Amino acid sequence: MIGWWMAWLGLTGASGALLLGLLLPQTRTGTHEAMLAAPPEQVRSTILDAGAQPAWRQDLAAVDVEAGGAAWTERTRGGERIRFELVEASAERIALRFRSSRGYRGDWIGEIAPTAAGGTRLRVRESAVVPNPLARLAARVFFDPEAFARRWVDALAAELARRSAVPGSVG
Repeated sequence: MIGWWMAWLGLTGASGALLLGLLLPQTRTGTHEAMLAAPPEQVRSTILDAGAQPAWRQDLAAVDVEAGGAAWTERTRGGERIRFELVEASAERIALRFRSSRGYRGDWIGEIAPTAAGGTRLRVRESAVVPNPLARLAARVFFDPEAFARRWVDALAAELARRSAVPGSVG
């Protein structure tokens, strides 16, 4: 008798999770804006130097840059692989498209503007589409895109400060 109750509870819970996941929007977006104490070109070049990002991003184990540098694959410390393609790289905007080994995909946009003080205003927006309803529910519970965008920009700011403190270092 207890076995049937356990099976019923499991089936009800799984059905409820699936239904809840189906009701959630597929796309989530995280945005963060910051003033950085580095000139726009240094900000831009640091962002586009994907191969150097494991040195300043704690979440990355490695980055494999493809020939030409317009595409790369991030390998996270958790084993996920995320392939990025450079869509646009102008003085004011960097746009990337990405696809994860965990089934989601999306885009990342960085808007770069100079400040009167010689620094940079950076606005980062990342949108991710999670087609699988159960993964969507898990992402909603365990992943905060706003917090991720903030941590990413904070890590970039720390790297820019480190580079400006190193004699002879350029972005």
